[in-house]
Amino acid sequence: MNTLHRLNWLRSAIVCLLAALPTAVFGYESETHQQLTFVAVKQFSHCAQEFIEIEQPSALDTRYVVRANVAQAEGNFFVRMFRWNYYNRADEENRSAVWMIDTRFHDHFNGLTTDLVEDQERRQRLRTFGRILSYLQDVTSPAHVVPVFTSRWWRLSFSDRFDRFPLDVDGIESALNEFCDTLPELAPNFDALLTNTAADTIQGVRSKITGFPTTWESYWEFAKDSDEFGEYGPAGNQFGRRTRFSCGNRDKCLLLENDPLYQAFAMERHITAVKSTIHAMMLMQVLERRRANAEPLDLNAD
Repeated sequence: MNTLHRLNWLRSAIVCLLAALPTAVFGYESETHQQLTFVAVKQFSHCAQEFIEIEQPSALDTRYVVRANVAQAEGNFFVRMFRWNYYNRADEENRSAVWMIDTRFHDHFNGLTTDLVEDQERRQRLRTFGRILSYLQDVTSPAHVVPVFTSRWWRLSFSDRFDRFPLDVDGIESALNEFCDTLPELAPNFDALLTNTAADTIQGVRSKITGFPTTWESYWEFAKDSDEFGEYGPAGNQFGRRTRFSCGNRDKCLLLENDPLYQAFAMERHITAVKSTIHAMMLMQVLERRRANAEPLDLNAD
């Protein structure tokens, strides 16, 4: 192979790699975001019938929110290349970057909450809110909170299998039958809601796999330093698939294809995503009410 051919091959390889990376750094697929948001709106509308202080969202407003929510998940090539969708567990300021790439989403999330206050047109506020929802839902994805870099291009793997695990919509709605009773227990602001949602996911990953001498860290393993990336555990990126892996001194664990243990774990994360979305909708209504009454709009104040 001559020098020119080598350069062309290298150039093509780099382009292919860069094209693949953006698909690896965002969380749930856009269809999943859409389903989670519609389930939340349905439940929120149900709650609006029980609480006079809750306004039922209109069909048009819902479409603006969902459309922006989906667009945030899909993103465009250059946004995905330079702004990754990972949560920073560290308490300190976000300092995780690789060259020009912002590996954590917090700066953008904070910018969106600021825009929500400053946007003057309602349609734009709804779009901004839809983007905020996308981040709140993504922190129920273990790989994006641990976090684990999901691209394994040398294995032709560019996403985390949990992000593609199907939603049990009927099961989620059934589990939320009495959720309206918890609506008054709101986070004080969007930032606190993000932290609480991520903390629930972290707790879930650290919880025991029922019947086995190990936790879900067998799939997503935390780094020792909270501001560093973790890695896939002994089970690897195999969530939802038949997997046999070491779990204990001499023990082997086995989970089957679409094992009920997978389904139960995913259900908990998806329910959290819907609850977080509903709580965000409550905060949004508080913000809109303050705006209508010419009150201070800073939802990020304690």
